[in-house]
Amino acid sequence: MTTATRSLPAVPRAARSDWDDLLTPTPDPEPYDPAMALGLPAPARRWLDHAVAPGTPLRRRVEMRQHGQIRLGGRWWPIRSRQALDPLRGYVWPVRTSLLGVPLVGVDRLHGERAEMTHRLLGLVPVVRASGADLARSAGARAASEICWSPATALDPSVRWRDVSDTEVVALVPVAGEVRECTLRIDDGGVLRSCTTRRWARLDGGPWQWHTFGARTLAEGTFGGFTVPTRVVAGYGDDYAGQGAFIRLAVDDVVHR
Repeated sequence: MTTATRSLPAVPRAARSDWDDLLTPTPDPEPYDPAMALGLPAPARRWLDHAVAPGTPLRRRVEMRQHGQIRLGGRWWPIRSRQALDPLRGYVWPVRTSLLGVPLVGVDRLHGERAEMTHRLLGLVPVVRASGADLARSAGARAASEICWSPATALDPSVRWRDVSDTEVVALVPVAGEVRECTLRIDDGGVLRSCTTRRWARLDGGPWQWHTFGARTLAEGTFGGFTVPTRVVAGYGDDYAGQGAFIRLAVDDVVHR
């Protein structure tokens, strides 16, 4: 076991059943044929043809190992995390950081229409504990926007598309009881450059309200026939990748199930 693997946070016992359920293998995944995307808007077709090698089984569930930085209290702190993801059903994201040498361990999760955030200093003292309808609405936007790591989800019959321009398309993704509209910007080569949506969030102690939420792709990698982002920066507002950024994430490994 490598040092990087040892430093990954464990999946909390309370979240283990959600983790296992989200990573249940996609039933009978068909091999990708570019003809499957012919009914989609041109930018979405380019993305799929770039992101999925012909013949790749269209597995939708994703397990990832990650590291990066998160901004808390105006400072950037290192994190290590892992994730189980199905953009149509939710995610479990155990994460660990250290604030001035004190370990902070937590998990964000959405499963169905139920969401929870729990973060503890030293793994014992609660500093964040949240749940409820507002959090589920916020988490649903995150799950939908993470379709970038699950290109097979784009071909699910429940996902609808709206053409915008030669480089932009809107994916309408049903998750957590609502349809989320995610605008994907895709270049001429099929690279998904950014994804933006409206996210229900409570920022800096303010009230729950809608905010622009976005992520920008900085690098890609290929894993088992899928080409997905391996470095992203995400945040809120029009300058979500700059002054509004709150997370810089690198993906170390991706397994599609």
